[in-house]
Amino acid sequence: MPTPSFAKDMCAPGEATDPQPLHINGAKPYVYKTVGNTELRLHVFASAGRDPAVKSPAVVFFYGGGFIFGDIRRFQTQATHLALRGLVTVLVDYRVKCREPGSTIGEEVGDAKSAMRWVRGHAEELNIDPARIAAVGSSAGAFLVAAAALVPGFDDPADDRRIDPKPNALVLYNPGLDSGSPEAVARIAANQGKTDAEQGPAMSPLHHLDRNLPPTIIFQGKNDIPAILDPTIEFCDRARALEAQCELVLYGGAPHGFTEIWIALDEPSLGLNTERWAEDTSRRTDGFLQGLGWLEPDPVEPLDVSVR
Repeated sequence: MPTPSFAKDMCAPGEATDPQPLHINGAKPYVYKTVGNTELRLHVFASAGRDPAVKSPAVVFFYGGGFIFGDIRRFQTQATHLALRGLVTVLVDYRVKCREPGSTIGEEVGDAKSAMRWVRGHAEELNIDPARIAAVGSSAGAFLVAAAALVPGFDDPADDRRIDPKPNALVLYNPGLDSGSPEAVARIAANQGKTDAEQGPAMSPLHHLDRNLPPTIIFQGKNDIPAILDPTIEFCDRARALEAQCELVLYGGAPHGFTEIWIALDEPSLGLNTERWAEDTSRRTDGFLQGLGWLEPDPVEPLDVSVR
């Protein structure tokens, strides 16, 4: 399948095409899936002081990058923070076009479902509660976890379909939730490719939303592009109309990826706000998990946003 020019531009040799790390400080790596010669890994953080008699909730993180590139360490700070709070946390790698040319968004949805199934299927080994597994995603990663929660199909044939891939809670950062409208399909065709565009309606979280949406909190910048901002607002409005739990937190002046360090590098005037936004989303995530009864209201040291 030809690679769109947009993806080619983003995939110049360097960081975008470099392999993901085999090891991440403080985490134990596992191969959750092998595709051809590619081993897809996830990295598990767990506090050494956990009570082995207590099954902990888990939080599984998916980085963003437009389905084209991305760094598995995007959520390392948050994963470390929540592990210190007593949860088991997981950083997930998945196929992206820069590292796996010819891969599709539908296959990335399949990878997300495979990772969620792996975590739930290894609940006993990881000492986690299989009924309390949250998924966190940023941008493309948020799309993937929302699709894992709502969209049928796109399962890897090698997966054990008896294991449910659906997260029990969602934390979404500037998600793109519409891949089904004509405008979204055209944008995907230009940016990701024809095959992805053809699959767009079938994998759109917005178009598969129902009352079974797990409890959800969304962090969204008001200065994001309308193609992301507008469907996000519509998604949460429709979810609440269906009596599903969806909290939308809007940040004035915040662009797409507003908690990312690269935003501060590109726009120095946003530097201080980027740190504050990262702190605020972390605290709100803690509060969301406390509201679910998954986390004790006893915070440790403030999140160090400088940690990679």
